[in-house]
Amino acid sequence: MSDESSQPTEGSLPGDAAQVETPAEEADATEASRDPVRLATVVVLTLCLLFFGLYIRADRVMPYSDQARVSGYTVAVVPQVSGYITDIAVGLHGVVARGDVLVQIDTVQYQIGVRSARATLDNTLQQVRAQSAAVESAAAQVAAARAQESITRREFERIEAIRERNATAISQSDRDRAEAAVVGAAAQVEAGEAQLRSAQAALGPVGMNNPGVRAAMAGLEQAELNLARTTIRAPSSGAIESLELGVGHFAGAGQPLMTFVSTADVWIEADLRENNLANLAPGVAVQVILDAAPGQVFDGVVRSVGLGVSGGFPSSRGALPSVSQTTGWLRQAQQFPVIIDLQDDVPPELLRIGAQASVMAFTGDHPVLNPIGRLLMRFFALLSYVR
Repeated sequence: MSDESSQPTEGSLPGDAAQVETPAEEADATEASRDPVRLATVVVLTLCLLFFGLYIRADRVMPYSDQARVSGYTVAVVPQVSGYITDIAVGLHGVVARGDVLVQIDTVQYQIGVRSARATLDNTLQQVRAQSAAVESAAAQVAAARAQESITRREFERIEAIRERNATAISQSDRDRAEAAVVGAAAQVEAGEAQLRSAQAALGPVGMNNPGVRAAMAGLEQAELNLARTTIRAPSSGAIESLELGVGHFAGAGQPLMTFVSTADVWIEADLRENNLANLAPGVAVQVILDAAPGQVFDGVVRSVGLGVSGGFPSSRGALPSVSQTTGWLRQAQQFPVIIDLQDDVPPELLRIGAQASVMAFTGDHPVLNPIGRLLMRFFALLSYVR
């Protein structure tokens, strides 16, 4: 029977017996089928570790932030003189250049002020000329008094000389009258000199150095300045916001009329975490994406890095400090402002104050990370179309 069992059955082929797999061979086949899964797992884990390492490195040498905004100067347009508005030369959101007229205030009262100040100056100059003439007159009177004193003194000396030669030639009364004349002439000189000093003190310095003249000139300059201030001009290039007034509106000195947004000096202010600041310094190259300009990437440079932010300390002495509650096991990272100047010539309509932006700084020559960062910025710029 063993011989019959060893014979091939009917319908079977001689080679089929060799194709029957043993249990050991089946285990090897299963292990071989698992190798690709293991390989894929190892590859994925390796890539994750690689990307994580690149992220940690890039976060230091190539910091990125989408918490950035366009910043600039906003100025309240405040008149320095009061009056009714006679003309408004701009409109809401109007673009202006440096020196353009914004608002015109009624000039009538200030023109009157200028004419009054000029009349005051002319009157002061006239008074100074009169005082100068009084000084000259007092000086002439002093000269005449001195001449008279000289004459009377010489007359007295002649009488004394004659009396020494002949005591009876001139009476004593004539001598006394001559002596009295000398004393009177000396008194006239002293009185004239006192009057001269008084006139000189009343006049003060001559010409434009005279205090009265200087005061009158200052009054005229102030009146002319007030007249010039009735025309309110743009301090620089920019645009107009918050314009809610019309012709006939009374403009009070010190009361804002509108808001002026300057475009002369615009920058990007980005908030970066503390661990992004280690390699940042003024002059570091930056790429900027503006949400207002999808698909475009602009070049910039770091102007400055913030040195402090509010720490939540009490605003007044005697107040208790406020402690913020932190939830979770990771505290929120502190952020510091970084000021960035744009180097490209960006149209003003893209630089609206408060507009959002994204920035990436390139702190050095990194041949692997820098191209990746620039490629990512191009990708993020394209995403701005769907934000």
